[in-house]
Amino acid sequence: MTLEEVLKEAARLVTPSEEEERIVKEISQSVKELVSQIIREEGVNAEVEVYGSSARGTWLPGQRDIDVFVVMSDRGRSPEDVVRLLTRRFSELGLDWTLRYAQHPYVTLHVRSYEVDIVPCYKIQPGERPVTAADRSPLHHKFLVERLKPEQALEVRLLKRFLQTIGVYGAEVKVEGFSGYLSELLVAYYGSFINVLKAATSWRPYRTYISFYESKAKFKAPLIVLDPVDPNRNAAAAVSLTSMSIFILAARRFLKRPSLSYFRQEQGDLVEGVNRVEVVYPYPNEPPDVVWGRFKRLGRALASWLRECGFRVMRWGVESDERTYVSLIYVIEQTQLAPYVIHRGPPVYDEAVDKFIEKYLGSDVVGPFVQGTRVYVIKRRRYTEITECISARLGKGDYNIRVNLYSGELVRKNPWIT
Repeated sequence: MTLEEVLKEAARLVTPSEEEERIVKEISQSVKELVSQIIREEGVNAEVEVYGSSARGTWLPGQRDIDVFVVMSDRGRSPEDVVRLLTRRFSELGLDWTLRYAQHPYVTLHVRSYEVDIVPCYKIQPGERPVTAADRSPLHHKFLVERLKPEQALEVRLLKRFLQTIGVYGAEVKVEGFSGYLSELLVAYYGSFINVLKAATSWRPYRTYISFYESKAKFKAPLIVLDPVDPNRNAAAAVSLTSMSIFILAARRFLKRPSLSYFRQEQGDLVEGVNRVEVVYPYPNEPPDVVWGRFKRLGRALASWLRECGFRVMRWGVESDERTYVSLIYVIEQTQLAPYVIHRGPPVYDEAVDKFIEKYLGSDVVGPFVQGTRVYVIKRRRYTEITECISARLGKGDYNIRVNLYSGELVRKNPWIT
């Protein structure tokens, strides 16, 4: 397929149906009216508005999130106060709601198959320091509505689906990728989906700085996109080095060989015979960002420990359904090691050689012996089974170790690279 043919078909894939658009508008309007009524009756000085992609027409088919903001002019009330009164009234009305947390609590209403996040924030002016991270959202909306032309909504949707397919869409700790807001900023800056991809092929980590205005603000991050409503904020701060690099590679490959595979979320073929080990924990009752952050740190530490034990870790990751389990997955060269390993010591002329030799004299080792200029011993490994190595590091706990049962993304062919 030519680039034009791919983009034409991709446009069909990323455009919601008329029925879906109608439902989103209906739910957005009904929740806005309900929250406005409650806020008015409770005497809160605030405006209730629908923001985010559902308000700007840049949401993707199947997306079930709608954002309603309670923008408070009165700072005598806190976001927590507003959440308390909303949840009380929702309960009185028999509505299905969930309390969630970001920087401060917010409420999610479950309406049909949609989740409507109701987020309190304070009204601020451009350049004014926000009290909470959500305070910027009304300014973000205003900027994008003024910058993006109606026909660019499709360009944003193409970019979002592209990012989603390659696995780097979302600023949460789970993904460490491109937020919806950042996606819209990139289209507003470069003009189109294809122009964003062309620009990305020239991006270089820690040397890419994108700004709508002249600025001297400095950040240390792989990708810097200055937030046009807050010069002290990098809108791309969540983008990790790996996520940025994945996007650069995907942009290069797509422009070279356009394919619909970049707009269809499919699972790659399983590669048989690859050794892998999985450490499975029950999902803790904590906010997702907290859970992902903690288990990514634990996963990284355990990968280092496995290498210390002598196991070659070729790839690792964290996976979870955010309800029942969290897994640390390691793709490794082998699950069992030989009982002995060669250990290199210092050169024979180094002062440290005596300490090295004395450490192993009388031990269960072959040697010490000399090869070239260095002293070596062949010593017994502490752990030969990978399960022993993992248990030694993690100790007793509520986890299970599974060897060669995992069949997820980390041991599959890449489905989008063509």
